Amino acid sequence: MRKPRVIVCDDDEVILHVFRHALEKMGYEVLTAKTPLTCAFFRDDAESCPQHDRCTDVLITDYAMPNMTGLELLEMQHHRGCKLTSRNKALLTGRDDDEIRKKTENLGSSFLSKPLPIAVLEEWIRECITRVDLSEPLAKELFHPANKASLRVGP
Repeated sequence: MRKPRVIVCDDDEVILHVFRHALEKMGYEVLTAKTPLTCAFFRDDAESCPQHDRCTDVLITDYAMPNMTGLELLEMQHHRGCKLTSRNKALLTGRDDDEIRKKTENLGSSFLSKPLPIAVLEEWIRECITRVDLSEPLAKELFHPANKASLRVGP
């Protein structure tokens, strides 16, 4: 059985570092990306998910990022058939915006507010992991090659 994988997408290096440290300490495999353009959907302008297997067990994306918002990423994934259930995706933001919250929740994803206590994050991820089968493989080619430079695997 493999470790649960969490992808965190945020353009703030400090946030990525804090999440990586906390989540690895909890026993998760953690991948971080500074831009949503690392998503496999940006490979050859894919109209649907090009992956056979899902990329991760949990996805956390910041709202305000370069090139597109985290909400736009979640919407694109939703409409193009992302293999990860929307319930295991969260939009993380410091904005207390009812419209953004409603759009996120209409997609079936969670809306998490900054600052986010680690205990709340841990509880939410544990709930997500109950919805996945850890014996199923995850995609090997995770990200668009042109954007791999923004991806970090490991410390």
